Amino acid sequence: MAMAQVSLDDLRRDVEAFEGELNEEFFQCYAGLKEDMCASAVYEKYSHLFTSDAIGAIREAYDSGEASDDRRWLRYLLAFSTLGCLDSSVKELTDRSMTFESQSVVTVDGEAIPYRAVPVVLRNEPDHDRRRRIFEAKLEQTRTLNEILYERMAENHRQSVALGYKSYGDMCASLKGVDYKGLEEEMEELLRRTEQLYLRVMDELLLDRTGLHIGDAWSYDIPFAFRGEEFDASFKQDRLVDSFFATLKALGIEPAAYPNITVDTEDRPKKTPRAFCAPVKVPEDIRLVIRPTGGWRDYDAFFHEGGHAWHFGSVGRDLPPEYRYLGDNSVTESFAFLFNYLPSNPVWLKRVLEMEEAETYARFALVSKLMFLRRYAAKLVYEMKLHHGSLSGDMSDVYKNSLQKALRFKHTEMHYLEDVDDAFYCAEYLRAWVLEGQLRKVLTDEFGDAWFQEQGAGRRLRELWSYGQKYTADELVKTVGYVDLDPEPVLEEIERGLAQLG
Repeated sequence: MAMAQVSLDDLRRDVEAFEGELNEEFFQCYAGLKEDMCASAVYEKYSHLFTSDAIGAIREAYDSGEASDDRRWLRYLLAFSTLGCLDSSVKELTDRSMTFESQSVVTVDGEAIPYRAVPVVLRNEPDHDRRRRIFEAKLEQTRTLNEILYERMAENHRQSVALGYKSYGDMCASLKGVDYKGLEEEMEELLRRTEQLYLRVMDELLLDRTGLHIGDAWSYDIPFAFRGEEFDASFKQDRLVDSFFATLKALGIEPAAYPNITVDTEDRPKKTPRAFCAPVKVPEDIRLVIRPTGGWRDYDAFFHEGGHAWHFGSVGRDLPPEYRYLGDNSVTESFAFLFNYLPSNPVWLKRVLEMEEAETYARFALVSKLMFLRRYAAKLVYEMKLHHGSLSGDMSDVYKNSLQKALRFKHTEMHYLEDVDDAFYCAEYLRAWVLEGQLRKVLTDEFGDAWFQEQGAGRRLRELWSYGQKYTADELVKTVGYVDLDPEPVLEEIERGLAQLG
């Protein structure tokens, strides 16, 4: 197909159809309704979206400046088609890796554990030696998975150069308009600033909960250390959905007014333990999926994905598909984090769950939050090396050293590919954490510590949600009074919270 024959209107129309069918496929697989992932068939059906001619036509329109004053949609469409070109080139490998994860079983002491269920089993295993055996048994499967993931990542790197970029990292920075180097420097400063605080509170937690000092612990000890089973009684499974809906109602957001959002809490053997939101058709068909296992983790996960669901379910129907499906995912992740952290807010815990040990749990949650911030900061440092150089098995040691330097407990090098999401998604989480801190400070300053019970805060959120992802995180933060993204609010929250809570 010649470039002149490519219609931008046709491309824009098919973006929505493609996203709908792809999200349906992910939903069916991860909701445990089918075992085999068939995303490749969706990419094949819409392959015209990801050709060099399509990319060329979009770039030509963008460079010409003739489309309109608001040309964000062209930037988003260019990123979609270019990254989709890479996704399409590895679609069979993606299907193979996801199917492998879905079908693989780890056998330990005669017990068969589904590969995807290993994190849950580790979290609930009190015996350190058995955790080690489970972890090592999983690594046998990871070795096979790494062969698929290595081939997939190598092809992504090759394709980015073939498209005219210096590297995969340069391609992502160009398409997304994110200064990853600048963000890396900010994250290295975050690591320096929080190091002593982290070492103190993390060592205390690990020693208390596992009997291990931080330098003696392994990554497989961490899920158990953060099990927090003593808090689970306050987070009743039968109140999970009701407490979220009650929070929405207090904000003046009536859940019954959102028939476009479906909540799936059904237990299925092959259902992923990781909650997710599938925006099949934005905003008309949004699916919120969780496999409750009981306790505070259910609340964190459900509220996080609920933030996604109500964001996507509130998007203006008249927005073009680029603003309903594409754009800066840091934006929707920030809304997810905003709700994610309500069940660790002492005020929310006391008012909604009537939790007596609210401050104790809040401190526990802040230590976890600090650890994850440092973990993702370390992942960005690692991925900057991974995606700006030549891919080789040596990167496994870079991964291990990067994570161990930031977190101080031991890591295997085997997760150097499994622990990487495409296109620097770790950076989108980091930017989301920063934006969430700023949004929450604005809501707290205007409506008080109980902003989640103020209808004015709900109106403010619905307005922000209605924009979809038209604005980047850098632009959205300006609409609430900040000059730019600034990690200070989230850092102050952690430092002040840990100091006040003991």
